[in-house]
Amino acid sequence: MLTALHIENIAIIDRLDLEFDKGLTVFTGETGAGKSIIIDSIMLLLGNKASKDLIRSGENDAAVSACFCALSSEALALLDENGLQPDEEGNVAIYRKIGRDGKNNSRINGVSVTVSLLKELGQHLINIHGQHDGVLLLDSKRHLSYLDEFSCLDEEREKYASLYQTVREKRDRLAQLKLQEQEKETRRAYLTECIAKLNACDLKIGEHEQLLNKRKNLIQNEEIIEGFNVASVAVYDGEMNAAQLVRTALDAMLPLENCLADGKELAARLAHLANELDDLGAELGKRFNEYLSDRMDPEEIEKRLDEIEAIKKEFGPTDQDVINHLERYIGELDALDRSGERLEQAEQEFTAAKEKLEKSAESLSLKRIAGAKKLEKRLAEELCYLDMPGVRFSIPVVTRLNERGGVRYRADGKDDVAFYLSSNAGEELKPLSKVASGGELSRIMLSLKAVLNKGIDTVIYDEIDTGVSGATADKIGKKLSAGAKERQVFCVTHLAQIASRGDHHMKVMKKEEKGRVCSTVHLLSDSERAEEIARIMGGEELSETLLRSAKEILENNRNND
Repeated sequence: MLTALHIENIAIIDRLDLEFDKGLTVFTGETGAGKSIIIDSIMLLLGNKASKDLIRSGENDAAVSACFCALSSEALALLDENGLQPDEEGNVAIYRKIGRDGKNNSRINGVSVTVSLLKELGQHLINIHGQHDGVLLLDSKRHLSYLDEFSCLDEEREKYASLYQTVREKRDRLAQLKLQEQEKETRRAYLTECIAKLNACDLKIGEHEQLLNKRKNLIQNEEIIEGFNVASVAVYDGEMNAAQLVRTALDAMLPLENCLADGKELAARLAHLANELDDLGAELGKRFNEYLSDRMDPEEIEKRLDEIEAIKKEFGPTDQDVINHLERYIGELDALDRSGERLEQAEQEFTAAKEKLEKSAESLSLKRIAGAKKLEKRLAEELCYLDMPGVRFSIPVVTRLNERGGVRYRADGKDDVAFYLSSNAGEELKPLSKVASGGELSRIMLSLKAVLNKGIDTVIYDEIDTGVSGATADKIGKKLSAGAKERQVFCVTHLAQIASRGDHHMKVMKKEEKGRVCSTVHLLSDSERAEEIARIMGGEELSETLLRSAKEILENNRNND
């Protein structure tokens, strides 16, 4: 139940605070006074799309907040799923702020939430019937959802929708495999050719960069090889190399070791030098051989670079991309060899999923047919009460067919549903859009809302009285009043018959403050209420007769209740 509402900077409302109670609350006032702005503000709290045009002229942002109590089990469960709870007194405060910069700020009990959560929660808090909802009845595409809502088929419809999505996925997978099967040989030949190319190239990670470096350093490498060669020959490998000459010198000094005072020292130095030259000669020879073995002919380098660059152009751009392509192609070729098994399995899975879908659609269809009979009866009863005694209402549930004459399944099932109406006895049933007048649409929508508003604690009717008057308006008032015994009901009206039925009567007015027009709302006392009813009945000039009639209407309604 909605207990309090705060509106700030919405259209011509500067600041407005309202408190509400159980029963039927009616809003009256001149056209343009701001009644619809209050409804728009509530709809913002329910997650409706925010328009910058709603923000009061000259202000940068606008805000709406409301307090709800005695929430339904569905609303409480949704809050719990999102880590939210009512306060200690069971209240839930919802806040939404919109700015000209496009920013939104939404909170539930002070916790920031998404607008989508507000919208989902709002479906369990308030049901709003707007001024133009009656026109929606003319759209037969909505009739199926009305029937499903009345028949409480939300859960079964969700299960069907899940099966429908599964069937689509299985169908798409099967179609893909069949296409692959048709193109298998062509694809196999292509994969085989690509794998052969990649294997022949046998590219290694980093090889391309290494070859580029070799090409860049080709002249320098030749100089290094030549240098190591000359040094190695001079030190160790030449006919007259340094190592050999030192050993010759050593052989000459050994006999003189005892003849000279420093003979042993000189011989030792020559021996050390000979060993050092042996080691140095071995190292120079080793380095020469390494560079020589890694040496590539310039033509070979260019040839290999051309080969690698060609393969990378086709399968690259990086070395790793080339290798990944090879691995993927090998895997795909292997999968092609097993595609027959996968196709057979996919066909079995699609058939099984389709059978489940057909059973679910048939179950949904049967429940719709049963629900349609009940809804036809309930609507006829409601409309009979609202001065349409000869009305007949028919809701045929027809299997939807495709162009080949087979059943056409969609996300909502296999059924087409449309409301048919005969307003008077003896007239044939025709589609609602062909026969219903504005007043009839209002009564049909009111009747439909009366049987659909199950589990919703608060209902708002915005000018439900369009196109009706007299005794019919009085009956609509009684219907709204009766509905308010079970739930909280708000109604924006221009009819005295409806306004007089309210348990609480609020008048919306415009006034000028500091050179600006703003809307205010005043809870009417008994005497003020009589004056407002008289104004609605006869205009601004309130005669004693009108006031007396207004008081009589209010008194009769109290006594009858």
